[in-house]
Amino acid sequence: MNGRDALRAEKAREGYRRLLNSLVLHFRPRYVPEETLRWTLTWGLGGMAVVLVFLLFGTGVLLKFFYQPFPDRAYESILHLQNQVPFGRLIRNIHHWSANALILAAFLHFLRVFFTGAFHAPRQFNWVIGTASFLVILFSNFTGYLLPWDQLAFWAVTICTGMLEYIPGIGLWLQALIQGGPEVGPGTLSNFYAIHTAILPVCLLILMPFHFWRIRKAGGLVIPRQPGKGLEERGQRVPAIPNLLLRE
Repeated sequence: MNGRDALRAEKAREGYRRLLNSLVLHFRPRYVPEETLRWTLTWGLGGMAVVLVFLLFGTGVLLKFFYQPFPDRAYESILHLQNQVPFGRLIRNIHHWSANALILAAFLHFLRVFFTGAFHAPRQFNWVIGTASFLVILFSNFTGYLLPWDQLAFWAVTICTGMLEYIPGIGLWLQALIQGGPEVGPGTLSNFYAIHTAILPVCLLILMPFHFWRIRKAGGLVIPRQPGKGLEERGQRVPAIPNLLLRE
């Protein structure tokens, strides 16, 4: 490699570093107000939800190696996973309880944003994105509930999808679409498996970064107003890394 090639390679590496730094700064600013680092401002609910999402993705990928989405094999594959696969029961339990904990964390985060007024302009669009993410989480739990294909899951989904027929006009059509037929059966299991493992995770992977980016564009977290205190008196700005990283 001659000097010109080495210089070209160094410029390319520098371009990649700048691109990466720019991408990171789009999600997290270089400096943040020190007041936003208070634990009681957010209670860590947003960060907790993110950790649970990645935990669900990781355990979900492991479960896909052993789960068989067929009516005559689904339940047996769950039993095989729990009783024959090393740490299989642990992996499934982590996935199960992380999903339940995610609903709680996301709901509490939803309430925290509402009661602190963090959905007002210029954050109203991000409120819509957060609401959409919460609905995706709920639907992910609902579709995953059927996958064990036991009696409890079967009849719970049968009752829930049966309620759709009461929607005027499109109820029966929507029910048949989700069930993959006139009743809960093999088509329902296939539909729920595809939605749970492919469609909804992709939706969440799109919505979450966009949610973070909108927080960044809106100026970060909302700082509660303090009467008689100007903006310049409300604390200094500190580096986001490591301060914000350690707080999260």
